Amino acid sequence: MIRNTLLFAASIILLLFTGLGGEVVAGDKVAEHGPFVKVVYPNEGARIGARDSTFIFGQVTPGSKLTINGHHVKVHENGGYLAFLPIQPGDFVFHLEARNQLGVTTKDLNVRVPEELIIPEDSLLITNMWPSSDMTLTAGDVLEVRFRGTPGCSSLFSIPGVRDDIPMVELPTGEVPSWGEVFRRREEGTEGEPSGIYSGVYRIDKDDSLKEAPIEFKLARGDSITDSTRALICIEQYDVPRVVEFTGEQQVVRTGPRRGYLLLYQPPGVRTEATGQIGDWVRLALAPGVEAWAHRDSIQFLPEGTSIPESQITYIRTRKTERGVQVRVPLRQRLPYNVEQSVNPRMLTLNIFGGISDTDWIRYDSDDNIIDQIRWRQSQKRVYQIKVNLRQRKQWGYDIFYEEKTLVLEIKKEPTFGGALKSSVSGLTFMIDPGHSHDSGAVGPTGLKEKDVNLWIAHKLRKILEKHGATVYMTRYGHEHVELYDRPEKAMDCNADILISVHNNALPDGVNPFVNNGTSTYYYHPQSYPLAHAIHKRMVKNLGLPDHGLYYGNLVLTRPTQMLAVLVECAFMMIPEQEAMLRTKGFQKRCAESIYQGICDFLKNESDH
Repeated sequence: MIRNTLLFAASIILLLFTGLGGEVVAGDKVAEHGPFVKVVYPNEGARIGARDSTFIFGQVTPGSKLTINGHHVKVHENGGYLAFLPIQPGDFVFHLEARNQLGVTTKDLNVRVPEELIIPEDSLLITNMWPSSDMTLTAGDVLEVRFRGTPGCSSLFSIPGVRDDIPMVELPTGEVPSWGEVFRRREEGTEGEPSGIYSGVYRIDKDDSLKEAPIEFKLARGDSITDSTRALICIEQYDVPRVVEFTGEQQVVRTGPRRGYLLLYQPPGVRTEATGQIGDWVRLALAPGVEAWAHRDSIQFLPEGTSIPESQITYIRTRKTERGVQVRVPLRQRLPYNVEQSVNPRMLTLNIFGGISDTDWIRYDSDDNIIDQIRWRQSQKRVYQIKVNLRQRKQWGYDIFYEEKTLVLEIKKEPTFGGALKSSVSGLTFMIDPGHSHDSGAVGPTGLKEKDVNLWIAHKLRKILEKHGATVYMTRYGHEHVELYDRPEKAMDCNADILISVHNNALPDGVNPFVNNGTSTYYYHPQSYPLAHAIHKRMVKNLGLPDHGLYYGNLVLTRPTQMLAVLVECAFMMIPEQEAMLRTKGFQKRCAESIYQGICDFLKNESDH
């Protein structure tokens, strides 16, 4: 009895120091005369990506009172805490003070907050000049330049040897874009104030030529100062076209350097014309007025004199396969392409850049019941367009690839599912992806790791789907490491009908977690929107958390075209209350059941139509 009493007392003391997680984290000093205090985020010495306010969270001994920099912070019953507090630029200290019946424990966490550049109005300064990377331009290109400087001045820029003293304008504050406005409102009354951001433009003329030179800026208000970019500008007139060939596997082509995606998954051997360069990014001319950008590491320049890639397209044919039906387009060489998907009307549009129409024949496979009709047109010079109208009610995915020099668009047939139970998943093949593995993902205030929660929910979803007759695979069954880009490949290898990636959320610095949290769902291709919508509706209804939104999201796990692909963020790891729920098997099961019910709602809706 005495021994049991001593063990019980020791357990209570250990709980006071460790909290619900059950472990004292290595490197953390346990207070001898006060409560345990741990900061999970931010880390000591971290550089904070916000200037005016940010969040801090972690764990103290349950039942403790906590203040951070004098602000009282709510402590969850398991000891988890989360605060959103003001910060100041420079070296900043979070001072934590926790107290309970054992005493008081203090902890200082040092971080670095970026300092906003303040330009005195009684001096002249030029900084933050752009372009910041070397550029190669040609006739017709528009060179845009800018810098930050003393507000309320006049400014000019020059291109040495080309044009001097080109006027610049100072942008009003309201015209300076900020991605942060997605989460914050712009301060009222500041739209018309001078921003200190000066901008200018120049269109390259056919007679302009420049080997290499910086952009020179001049800022004046009575006195004047000058400065030059480190980046060098080169102007070339391409009398001899330059042709490049893609070398990277599944190359992504963008709308601009480091900008949005334009063409997905271009294979090696695809050729197109190059017309300019910014830093490591090469500009491609897909067609007149249609530009794209590829990274220099993913292409090779072919010898001068290589002909501009193009191919006459003389016929199209379809071929029924075990997976569905193929639309086959023989070409003289591999050309860039993209696919546009429409769910209403049911259609796939294939654009081939460099394609020239000479099409007299389209041959259909008479046994195919997926394609209704195929039409072609020369939508513009060097863009050959194929429109494939579909019979089947729902698009379940497509693949596009080259077989030698034949471009193949393979349309997946609608799977057979449900049997007598129209809402059943029986007959379908699923790939469930528990997000993260080698990395922990988000971490909660008490140290709960997202990779663990994702796995627990994913296994519960797997069991539910298998119970109702589905075939289910998982990208990982434990904590084995699986590379991010290998996960959709696994789904393709097993010919999955539906891919569900399970995650739990976090926020970037500076975003208020008490306002922005809850359940969210993501899709990329139009074919996956109805499924994402159905799952999101069920999760918001069943989980009782705020609706954090249904999103179009350009994510690795939502980009596959070969199946319906949805990513879910069930809850927020950093919110103590939501982290506590994610620890429980009951809430994990509710997440899994909500995803399953959303899938059934989607399937029933498809069956009814």
